[in-house]
Amino acid sequence: MLKKLRNKMLWFNMALISIIVLGAFTFIYILNATQIENEIQSLVSQESNLLAAAPLDEEEVRQSLADPEYPMILTVINSTSDVREIGLVVSDQVDVEIQSDDEGVDESELYAALVDTATKQGAVPNEVKLNDRYWRYSLFLVASFSHYSINNESMGMYSTSINSYEPYYQVMFFDVTDYKTSLSNLRNTLLLIGVLALASIYIASFYVANRALRPVELAWRKQKEFVSNASHELKTPLAIIQVNAEVLAGSPEETLESQMKWLENIQLGSERMDELVNSLLMLTKFESAEQEMVRSVIDASQVVQSVYQSMEAIALEKGIHYQEQIAKQVRLESNEQALRQLTMILVDNALKYTPAGETVTVALIERQRKTVLQVSNGGCPIPEEKIPYVFDRFYRGDPSRNHQEGGYGLGLAIAKAITEMLQAQISLTVDQDGVNHFEVSFH
Repeated sequence: MLKKLRNKMLWFNMALISIIVLGAFTFIYILNATQIENEIQSLVSQESNLLAAAPLDEEEVRQSLADPEYPMILTVINSTSDVREIGLVVSDQVDVEIQSDDEGVDESELYAALVDTATKQGAVPNEVKLNDRYWRYSLFLVASFSHYSINNESMGMYSTSINSYEPYYQVMFFDVTDYKTSLSNLRNTLLLIGVLALASIYIASFYVANRALRPVELAWRKQKEFVSNASHELKTPLAIIQVNAEVLAGSPEETLESQMKWLENIQLGSERMDELVNSLLMLTKFESAEQEMVRSVIDASQVVQSVYQSMEAIALEKGIHYQEQIAKQVRLESNEQALRQLTMILVDNALKYTPAGETVTVALIERQRKTVLQVSNGGCPIPEEKIPYVFDRFYRGDPSRNHQEGGYGLGLAIAKAITEMLQAQISLTVDQDGVNHFEVSFH
């Protein structure tokens, strides 16, 4: 479910970012294309002002090129060098001839391509492509040759071909290849940047989403394990109560005294279930607390000493060597009830799993400006690979023995929750002699 949620978030973010990037790049492209178009139109306007004539419309261009009524002058303007190459079209009813001495541009092919394009059906484009170069053109009808001043000596040979007072057509060809190339390069660059940016954003988003969902996924998994383990643990006392109740119900003629065994079993099951429920409630209370626990300066030595003394009878009964190293007059800013509960859990856990003849030590010391509560027990070293899991809920190093001792694997989980509430740190280390050291460091 979390993976589906992550994928939905990723696709939503990518769609939103793609729209934003596409909009930004489209705006940049349109802005540059408009600027280039304005520059080209500026060139056309400059030439139009020189001729004192307006460009012909689409239908007039088609008619003039398909069946020219007047002579036609071609002017080719190279965008890179501003070199003007002049050609003259002399038209009769049979042939169209290009007369030019300039070999820089083949006006014949250019004119032929223009005529071919204009005479086709459909809209007349405003550009002609020839030999991988793009030419923007405009066609003018000039009232008199006197409006066009030619200083090039090569035009002397054409001057007799045009009556000084006869109208003529003027075709302006503008080489816009560089503009087109620039715009194409911009488009390709934006596409490449867009693809790389989206790929990078996707990878980064995927990484961040995984990092962000990892604690949620861990909490979700622990919650599922918690529910599963709690259900499993509740089955045992419920089964005891149910089976013994059925036995009682099957023997209604028996006396109460004869049925005491089954009643005791029911009571035992009820007590175990009560203990489990109380532990669960305590764990939930500490883990879900929204406010910090109220803390004050307390005599930590007195609190730990009282817990130590209250557990002496249990240690004596089990034959465990029980000792303390509690420093005197240790003042600590903490919560007395929480510290007492924490110490009780750690000492009870040590006594529960320490075999007879081994030692349990309860210590309270000050180390490097920190107050350290330490409970150590020998005889049952915890394997190194299991250390990361000892504070998990319902964890048992030895399930069969834990059941015999009446534990549910919640004590150390509660201890960890208390230390977090007290803004302390709990840890477990096992020394070379196989002694477990549970330490709580208070800042």
